[in-house]
Amino acid sequence: MVTANTPVIVIPDDIGGAFKSSPGIERLKKIATVAIHEQRLSNDVELIKRVYEATVILSFRPAFTKFSTAILDGAPNLRMICISGTGVEDVAVSEATARKIAVANVPGPSNRAVAEHCLALLFSVARAVPAQDRAIRQGEWKALQGIELGGKTLGIIGVGAISSELAPLARGLGMSVISWSRNNDATRAAAVGSRAVLLDELLGNADVISLHVRLNESTRNMIGPAQFDRMKRGVIVINTARGGLIDEDALVHALNSGQVGGAGLDVFSHEPLVSGHPFRAMDNVVMTPVAAWSTVDASARMINQSIENVAKFLAGTPVNVVNPMALRV
Repeated sequence: MVTANTPVIVIPDDIGGAFKSSPGIERLKKIATVAIHEQRLSNDVELIKRVYEATVILSFRPAFTKFSTAILDGAPNLRMICISGTGVEDVAVSEATARKIAVANVPGPSNRAVAEHCLALLFSVARAVPAQDRAIRQGEWKALQGIELGGKTLGIIGVGAISSELAPLARGLGMSVISWSRNNDATRAAAVGSRAVLLDELLGNADVISLHVRLNESTRNMIGPAQFDRMKRGVIVINTARGGLIDEDALVHALNSGQVGGAGLDVFSHEPLVSGHPFRAMDNVVMTPVAAWSTVDASARMINQSIENVAKFLAGTPVNVVNPMALRV
């Protein structure tokens, strides 16, 4: 029964109706008032209007819906923000902690989806699939020569959950796998099926380089002119992590010069990709719109775990909280 003390759950960005159409949403409706907004947000003022009465915010589009200090201030009853994904960089977590607002995430629902998308981008670049598709549609009939992946070396930058899915897939294609991470633990690398090497060695020996590190001040533009110069000529670069990891101007130059043979990109420095960006006119670049995570299977896992996070929080048994200090009385 809804009473004056019933929690209010607001989903401010259910574009596409993923939560609205989920059977699990009925579970939340039994314990709270649920407000679902399916229209895309235009600005922070509109977001504040949507979340003003929220006890819990459940966000399906964290990359597009950012929870700054101003948003937190605009939701005086807020006790929890649940992000339907792993990264919480678009939430002012320290400010939330100071206000005793728990921030929860959904770790790992799309690891397999992202790993498979890396391969989809890699095959598309290696065999020029999109360019040949476009040519046929325009009335041309000319096969483009690609490369085989068997016998090539994949270099993984950042060893983690996605890498542990990607490395076996690459080995299944007959690729050798080397990796670098900040701690460069050889045992951890071996556990996911790669061989730990120094970053310079990876850059110089990999035929394909795939990025899997978090974006922070130490990793921003970590792949720039100097790194491209160290790579094998004709290397393929795959990025499904964060656009800011790569200096895009340097990548454009490397692609134009042939130092980088092709790139498969799911993320960009500015999203959506700005009009007139050089990538739009480059046949050796294959792009997707932050879609690596987006499968029916991963979405279901993400939604179900998000609902579980909120239900358990409201029941007093919170899980997957990234700022446990906020739970202290």
